[in-house]
Amino acid sequence: MTNKMNEKKTAMMTALGLALAIPLLAAETNADLQAQVRDAERAFAKTMADRDHAAFASFVSEEAVFSGPKAVLRGRKAVADGWKRFYEGPKAPFSWEPESVEVLDSGTLGLSAPHGARPLSPTLR
Repeated sequence: MTNKMNEKKTAMMTALGLALAIPLLAAETNADLQAQVRDAERAFAKTMADRDHAAFASFVSEEAVFSGPKAVLRGRKAVADGWKRFYEGPKAPFSWEPESVEVLDSGTLGLSAPHGARPLSPTLR
């Protein structure tokens, strides 16, 4: 009976070891997370080229904040409504491509900046 108990204990420890190893093997590097953000940003930008306002809105978070020269738009509905005019007509008024992408190591927040965008400076002027 002792051998059977040892076999069960060994099997359980092996299963536990595999269960703990799987998340470690699936862990993403910051470069992987940056690639995901870059791909998502490109798909988001493609909605403009495709003239697909509904697809654009599907990318916008319920917690989104878009800050423009005239207003700050908060939430998916406000952003989608505010950007609808850019999706009218057969030709896109502008396009963008992510140039720089940064992601917190936790993967909970990412930032992408298009070509020509200047990062905000923490320096007070």
